[in-house]
Amino acid sequence: MTASLTSGRSKLLFAGLLFLGLFGLLFVILYGNIFLSRGSQNGLKSEDTIGTFGKNVSAKKYLRSLGFIKADADEISKKNSSRVFCCILTQPENHEKAIGVKETWAKRCDGYIFVSSEHDDTLPALNAHLGEGRDILWGKTKLGFRYAYKFIDEYDWFLKADDDTYVIMENLKLLVADYSPNQPLYFGHHFRRVTPEGYMSGGAGYVLSQAALRKFVEEGLDEYSCLKKNDGPEDALMGLCLHALNVTFGDSRDASGHNRFFPFTPSEHMKPGHMEGDWWYPEYVKYPQKEVSAVGENRTDCCSDSAITFHYINNMYFMEYMLYHLRPHGLR
Repeated sequence: MTASLTSGRSKLLFAGLLFLGLFGLLFVILYGNIFLSRGSQNGLKSEDTIGTFGKNVSAKKYLRSLGFIKADADEISKKNSSRVFCCILTQPENHEKAIGVKETWAKRCDGYIFVSSEHDDTLPALNAHLGEGRDILWGKTKLGFRYAYKFIDEYDWFLKADDDTYVIMENLKLLVADYSPNQPLYFGHHFRRVTPEGYMSGGAGYVLSQAALRKFVEEGLDEYSCLKKNDGPEDALMGLCLHALNVTFGDSRDASGHNRFFPFTPSEHMKPGHMEGDWWYPEYVKYPQKEVSAVGENRTDCCSDSAITFHYINNMYFMEYMLYHLRPHGLR
């Protein structure tokens, strides 16, 4: 009798624990779905965050860590499905440098054009007929994006870069995979000056969604909502123009808060005292926290592991080798 009662209690206890376990599993899945279906305050993030052991992680990543969601071939394919057109500014004296761009990262663009003051079929490069100099970059950028607009239905995103910008295309596609090109979006290295929302660094490169490019050309250029003259600071004028057109300034930082577009070389961002002293950069950068805290042996923490661009790169082949060829033994 006693043994039977004990056995009954054990079964009841087991059934209760099983019910609580299933209820907890259902709660986690439901809770995650609520977060996944809810947008962030600016309507950009497709994954909200939940607090887990003192860390902020996306609901989807949390569920995946528990084994409820697994990355599959379709999801991996999604990260590479966005089509990116690249508009690269150069000048005749830099066409040899531009060949380095063509033979390295530009070959991962789904389409590209160089904009110069001299026609060059080997790149290929358009002749902007505007002369050369930093003050003409705004005119060359407008011409490059107007050319890209001819193919607007063939591409999802449109990147502007310089001939000394190195772009890691796989990481750019990873960023934009979570956003719709049908929304007017603008991503880059965010400076906090000039407009209420700031602007994106020109040297670090910036990317417009298909909808943003459509607004820029059809409303900004064709209806003259943006500055008609061709001289002036290109990146700041682009920020002013897109702000006036109600394009959303996106947050391109990774999940841990690291920037992904960079206006200097990797070594410059890791240099001691980079965020100190009386110079313009610390005053301009909108999200300086990770660079400020990257000191001592922690200097490599200045930058995201999924960085997208670096600027002032003199040797594209060096970057290509370090990223795509060099592998420590034992690491895949």
